[in-house]
Amino acid sequence: MLFSVILVLSCTKKTEPIPLSFYYWKTNFQLTETEKQYLNDLDVAKLYIRYFDISLKDSIAIPVAPVVFNQNVEAYEVVPVVYIKNEVFLQNGAADSLAVKVYNYIQQINKSANVSVDEIQFDCDWSLKSKHNYFQFLEEFKKLHPNLSATIRLHQIKYPDKTGIPDVDKGVLMYYNMGVISSGDNNSIYDRSVAQRYIKSLQNYSLPLNMALPVFSWGVHIRGNQVTNLISGLRVADLNGDLFEKINENRYKVVEDVVFKGRYLAKNDEIKVEAVSAEQLKEMMHDIKKNSKHKPNEIILYDLNENNLKAYEKEDFKTVNHW
Repeated sequence: MLFSVILVLSCTKKTEPIPLSFYYWKTNFQLTETEKQYLNDLDVAKLYIRYFDISLKDSIAIPVAPVVFNQNVEAYEVVPVVYIKNEVFLQNGAADSLAVKVYNYIQQINKSANVSVDEIQFDCDWSLKSKHNYFQFLEEFKKLHPNLSATIRLHQIKYPDKTGIPDVDKGVLMYYNMGVISSGDNNSIYDRSVAQRYIKSLQNYSLPLNMALPVFSWGVHIRGNQVTNLISGLRVADLNGDLFEKINENRYKVVEDVVFKGRYLAKNDEIKVEAVSAEQLKEMMHDIKKNSKHKPNEIILYDLNENNLKAYEKEDFKTVNHW
C-alpha cells in the first residue's frame, strides 16, 4: 500500500510557477497601497514601465507623454518600454539617428528617476512596409544597449517568413486584442476561436517568447449600431445604476442623456463591456502550454491598475502562472 502511494506521488506531474510581472502603462508612476500589497503577495520583482510613445509630428519622430516618477521604484527591476507607432517606420529611414535620440531620452528618464536598467523593450506592431526600417532601428539600438526585447503579435508568429523576426534577445507574445472592435457580441480583447488560428505556430517560432496576458477591460460605446469610442477601464460593476438598463451579461442601454466618465452618452446608446475572466486566463495558459515547445520564463500581465487587480481574486493570479 505504501509503495502504491509513493508510486502515485512520484508519477504525479508537478506544476512549476513562472515568475509574474506587470506592465505599468500610466504617465505618472505612483503605486497605490493596494497595488503594492498585490505585488508583494504575488512576489512580483519586475515591472515593465511604459516610458513614452514615439509618433510623428510634421514628419518628425517625437517622444509623447513621457512617464514621470512620483515615487521611488528601487524595490523592483525596471524594464523601460517604448511604444513606437507604425507610422514612424513607414516614413523614417534614419535608423541610426532615431536610435541615438531614443536611447538618450531613456537615459534621461533613468537618471531623473535614479533607475538603472538591464533590458529595454520596444512595442511596435510593424507591417510589411515598415519592417525594414524597424528592424534596422533595432540593429542600431543594439549597438547602444545590447539587451533588447520586442513585443510580438499573433499574426507575426503565424507568418514569420513574411513579417520577419526581430533580431532581439527575446519577444513577448501579446495574447490579447485579437479581434475587431465592433458593435456585435464579440470580445475583441480575447476570442479563443481567433487565437486557435494562430497559436499552433508557436511550435515553429524561433525567437524565445514570454507571454503577456490581459487583465484590463474597456467599454465599447455604441450609437446607432456604430462604435463611437472606447471607455478605458470600464467594468460591468460601473454600470449597475439607474442610468443604465441591462440588456445581457455585458451589454447595457443608456436610459437618459448623461455625461458619464467625462463622455456624453445619449439616450438609447449602448455600452458593451469587454473583459477577460479568471477562467479565460486559465484557458489561455492551457492553450499556450499545449502549443509551446518551451516554457516561458515570465508571464506579464497587462496592466497594473488597482481596478484591474480588484476584478480578480489573488488566487486567480497565483494559479494562472503554473506550467
